[in-house]
Amino acid sequence: MAYKILCPDTEVAPDITLTDNGSCFEMIWETGHLIDPAEYDLTRLEFVCETLAAGRLPDYAVSDLGCPVVSEKFKNLLEGLGIKNIQYFPASLAENTGAAPKPGFYAANIIGLVDIINLDESEADVMERRGKISVFSIDELVLNEVPPSAGEIFRARYFSRLLLAGDKLVDCVASQGIAGVRFVTAEKWDGINGEK
Repeated sequence: MAYKILCPDTEVAPDITLTDNGSCFEMIWETGHLIDPAEYDLTRLEFVCETLAAGRLPDYAVSDLGCPVVSEKFKNLLEGLGIKNIQYFPASLAENTGAAPKPGFYAANIIGLVDIINLDESEADVMERRGKISVFSIDELVLNEVPPSAGEIFRARYFSRLLLAGDKLVDCVASQGIAGVRFVTAEKWDGINGEK
């Protein structure tokens, strides 16, 4: 199965931030691990669009804290594909500062870290300290073979902000008209959210 990098489509997906009314400003969304709701206050995940390029709320955006926010439509698609490695927490999204936040969105915690980055062949800023590898940036990405157990969506080990999606998810997003998502092949990825 081929995998592509899941990015926000910057022509459609707005820059979003948690409002002052938000309840959790912790950097917990990119770990690839379960989030314990007893440990964090996730009762008010209220986001606001800093920009809204398309003039309408998208189905996918990523906050400045690295939190993927999905619409009910996108959540239903993911669940319909049998994808079970995502925790969903109710969220709302306001079109701009001062606008009433609209319900029907979810903060999505994507669980699972897969050793997908070929560190020998990729051009990356890598540090190893006490046996722990960290990747800070990637200029040229080369992927390892993905194990069949990886599933349709997961995070990359060592660079966990990187989300990868399988063919079935890529095809369904395109056919269902999910707005705000862009898929990029590894060799064309610019290291941020787009293509070279």
